[in-house]
Amino acid sequence: MSAFAILIPYPLPYLHTIKLATMKTKLLFMILVFTCIIQVNAQVKIGDNPATIDANSMLEIESGSKGFLGPRVAINNLSLPAPLTAPVPEGMLVYSDGGTVTNGFYYWDGTKWVRLISGKDNTELVIKSATSTLLKTEKFVLASNDITITLPVVTIADDGLEISVKNIGSATDLISVQGSGGALIDGYATSYLTRYKGHTYVAYNGAWIMKDREPQLENILDVSPIGSWTSIAEVLAFLGEHMMRPTVVRLCGGDFTINETAVVDLPYALTIQGATYGTSRIIPGASLAGMPMFRCVSETYFKMLDFDATALVGYGVNPGEDGIRYIGEDLYSEIKDCTLEGFYNCILDSSNAELWIFECDISDAESNGILLHSAIAGVVLRVSETDFINCKRGLHMEKGSQAAIQLNSGEYDCATATDTGIVYDPATFSFDRIIITNNSWNNVGHFIEGFDFSRPDSRDANAEISNNAGIEDKTPHLTINVVDNATATDLALSSSWYKCEWINTTNIACKWIIDNNKITYQPDNIRDAFVAITGNVTCNSSSRVITIALVKNGNVSSRFGECNLRITNSNQPFQFSTVIYLQQLVAGDYFELYCKANANGVSLVFQDVQWYVNTQ
Repeated sequence: MSAFAILIPYPLPYLHTIKLATMKTKLLFMILVFTCIIQVNAQVKIGDNPATIDANSMLEIESGSKGFLGPRVAINNLSLPAPLTAPVPEGMLVYSDGGTVTNGFYYWDGTKWVRLISGKDNTELVIKSATSTLLKTEKFVLASNDITITLPVVTIADDGLEISVKNIGSATDLISVQGSGGALIDGYATSYLTRYKGHTYVAYNGAWIMKDREPQLENILDVSPIGSWTSIAEVLAFLGEHMMRPTVVRLCGGDFTINETAVVDLPYALTIQGATYGTSRIIPGASLAGMPMFRCVSETYFKMLDFDATALVGYGVNPGEDGIRYIGEDLYSEIKDCTLEGFYNCILDSSNAELWIFECDISDAESNGILLHSAIAGVVLRVSETDFINCKRGLHMEKGSQAAIQLNSGEYDCATATDTGIVYDPATFSFDRIIITNNSWNNVGHFIEGFDFSRPDSRDANAEISNNAGIEDKTPHLTINVVDNATATDLALSSSWYKCEWINTTNIACKWIIDNNKITYQPDNIRDAFVAITGNVTCNSSSRVITIALVKNGNVSSRFGECNLRITNSNQPFQFSTVIYLQQLVAGDYFELYCKANANGVSLVFQDVQWYVNTQ
């Protein structure tokens, strides 16, 4: 530091009181002062105590009653030096007043103006409970109710302006944040905040970006102790007010209590699922007695959940205490990877919904694992790889019409002699088709009850029951036994075909109608048939050639398995047999055994006949 200093006593205007003789003298003095300052790099102090100056300062201003008034300009763009003239050195300090940016001190960092932080910049909480447009000075907003918060108009000059908004409302409150005048937020028109959620919005290029945005699907709602919703009731109430698209509700582990029936009646499909298999359990609360857990009016999917009625002692033993009820019409719904235990009816469908159940365990049902009971025609049920364990009835088709049922690859484990795996009540339930295949049964109680495939009215003919461990296949088949028949078949004219006459001794029919020498195919399903007919016949004349054949639909031109018998002795039984393969049988096709002779006036007696048919 130079030993020379210019000390200017306060106030500075007193210098002008120095009496100089002429203007030349005054000018000469000023030149001398500034020349000295420049040449010796002197320290300068302005204000009180002019004789003392801090050793580290080049310029010191001291006052107990006056302030520093810096240069005042109007900055309109933080990225431009204006209103100063470029180039502007780094560190240039100004006070912006009246420009488009927030009033305050700014310094130039070489590329832009940077505002100095002041006490006024401390976070000031702004409470909003009604739709409003924010000011630039409202930088931390606590919002509630179903409202829209509009961010202020911004330009490039506002780049870096931050406004934070947080939803502090109830579980059903939804805060919609949007830019002013169509300004987007990260490319979207609206940012939604559910309870406890908040974002910081940063002005950028006349629009907004989210400072803390994380990639996420807005149609996935998590229910957890620290989430926007802590119970199933809360999230359903929220969706009842704000659902905008198909949504997944994810239960994030632990027990979720249902204190009153959860009604799903929403405008879009809803999936309720666990975070992973076996981690989320839905249990009844004490006030749920006598009521079901869920009533699904709209399309509802359940996945990776445990529905446990046993968590409440005594719940599930009384009518009404069901797990899931589907009551909405013309819907599609699914239950997958779930367990349902201890309900009166684990699943009850009282509509014409199409319900698919995959890879579930249904156990300890007091009445039914699945109950179909609807006054509306057209219910559709698909059950695959699902086990029914210790249920009084696994599946009960109690009431309905025009149903379509498919049960595949399931296990039916009954606990007592009175339990039944599958029950069909034909007096009150009818169907268009039923397919029951590749299931198994533990040989306790009963497997499948209610079907009668020997009926001539074809009531159950379209039920396909095959490849189930524990019972025979219910594919179309029959046997006819004729023993010691005495009824004659008279062949008046040679080479003319006549229907063989006999009276059956016994017969067994599954999906065929048997009327002595006439069998009629019942199912709508098209099948091929394998036919074997054997027996013996006597003729009233010797040296005759008898031809027999199976005739389709009474048309003797449509013959199958035609074979000739050369009868040498009259009134002696001659054995015959024919094996036939029939293709493309359709419902109503019927077949009869016909015969003809090579002479007039022949009389035949088919004493014994064994007729066997199977289909594939």
